[in-house]
Amino acid sequence: MNLAIGQNIFHGLDRVSASDLYKPDILYTIYLGLFKHMIDWIKAFLKKHGRLQAFNEVWKALPPYPGFLVPQKAYREVTQWQGKEIRNLARCILGVLAVALRQAGGAQAIPFKSALRCLRALVDFNMMAQYRSHTPDTIAYMEKYLDQFHRMKDILLVFRVTKRTQAKVDKQRKEIRRQRALMHERVATSQPRQMRDHDRDEEDEMYMDMIHGESHFNLIKMHLLSHFCHHIHQFSNIPMYSTEIGELGDKTQIREGWRQSNKNGAARLIVHSYCCQHAILIRLLNLQCVKNRGADISPDVLKHLDRTTSRVLPPVICWRILTGRRSDVSNIVDFSRILGVSLEIIYYELIRYSRYNLPIDLCLPEDHSTLQSLPFELLTQLEVPVLTFHGADVYEIHRA
Repeated sequence: MNLAIGQNIFHGLDRVSASDLYKPDILYTIYLGLFKHMIDWIKAFLKKHGRLQAFNEVWKALPPYPGFLVPQKAYREVTQWQGKEIRNLARCILGVLAVALRQAGGAQAIPFKSALRCLRALVDFNMMAQYRSHTPDTIAYMEKYLDQFHRMKDILLVFRVTKRTQAKVDKQRKEIRRQRALMHERVATSQPRQMRDHDRDEEDEMYMDMIHGESHFNLIKMHLLSHFCHHIHQFSNIPMYSTEIGELGDKTQIREGWRQSNKNGAARLIVHSYCCQHAILIRLLNLQCVKNRGADISPDVLKHLDRTTSRVLPPVICWRILTGRRSDVSNIVDFSRILGVSLEIIYYELIRYSRYNLPIDLCLPEDHSTLQSLPFELLTQLEVPVLTFHGADVYEIHRA
């Protein structure tokens, strides 16, 4: 794509480079960009090869996992994809597609393999782009995945056909069939089937030639992927400039102010309200800091700080309550009380298990007073071994 940045209001400003103002954005470039297009392409690909029902069955059978939202609807029943749903989709779509395309026939093996390679390259590129720090090797991986995606994406070109191109194809196909009907060639009784197969192959070849001539992948968001590696070299990681932060702040900074306003000159009222709230919170934090240093503060201020301390102090950490578990068990002492087992037996079993089953750096302390204060959540964590990135037989422990 031959793109050139023309003159704009930023040209001529001191210490401002107009070409560097754009920053790659994972949310709008990949999730709401390519993955949103990929949803339609994959759906059309599955429908063409008769695998859409298998894909839906696997999609609805996905089990729950920490950080993953189980789909509530079938893949084809989702009519509107938002950023959160597409982010959730990107985590599982490759595995679901691989299961749906199993047991491919002779003619389906090559397109199925190409579609999986294309999607895998895009998913791998997306995962690498989310790294907080990079090395020359990770950047090389990103370039490799992007190059593989561009080489394999032609398998989905047929699903980029516009209505105008489809109308041209239908018109040319009708013209070819009309010319054949006017020829009135007499053929032997053993040849009609061969003639029909030849005509069908000729029409398919004409169709693919026109598709490659008229359809294209000249999408601006697909072109922007080529700037990701250059951005990393110049500005470090990509998530640092993601618009997801602004999207999350939209609720507290804009929507709540809009609801509280009278909708008359709402923009000015929203900004004024948020600035006042922000200034008050900063003031309370400063007073709390002065109080913690032991400075003299008037009783009225102390009384006000006591009423607002829940707003300025760090939130209290609440341990996750597992389904089917009691909510009144927080440590080993509570566990012993509920089960009616002595603390000495529990200490002995924990220490014995720690010595013989856990690595040295993860062993539990053997002091009874320390064991007594350990949160019970530590004993109920789900540990899932996950294969490390590009590692052979090397696993990381993911804790739920």
